[in-house]
Amino acid sequence: MPYPEGTYMLLLAMLAQAGLMTVLLFALGIGRFSAVMARKVRFNPDGSQTFPKKLVWLSDCVNNQFQVPLLFFTAALLAMHLNAASDLFAIFAWVFVVFRYLHAAIFVTVNHILSRFAVFVVSALAVLAMWVMLAMRILGA
Repeated sequence: MPYPEGTYMLLLAMLAQAGLMTVLLFALGIGRFSAVMARKVRFNPDGSQTFPKKLVWLSDCVNNQFQVPLLFFTAALLAMHLNAASDLFAIFAWVFVVFRYLHAAIFVTVNHILSRFAVFVVSALAVLAMWVMLAMRILGA
């Protein structure tokens, strides 16, 4: 393997997160196209559209992929740049990714708010741990 173990595992976590984002984006595009073709979209007088509820959930889930995951990708890239991609850092990255997959699954199926929030908190804490580790490295602690 051409990378240290922590860096390699971090790269795999980044690929897994990017894969989730890509699958969700394509699912949204296909879902919207299908809804329009099946005439399940209501076109409002103000020019907006009303899509079926599950498609709105999918759209919200896609939007959510461009919020906290940006902190994840930034931390991961910075860790690799600073040679701070330890095994522990990679474990936190994988905790984040696994819980983002769970978050997305809840979001696009049952959308149970409390379950989704609990999973979100775990993923957010994992990213927070990544940033704390980076801050300690940068500040020399």
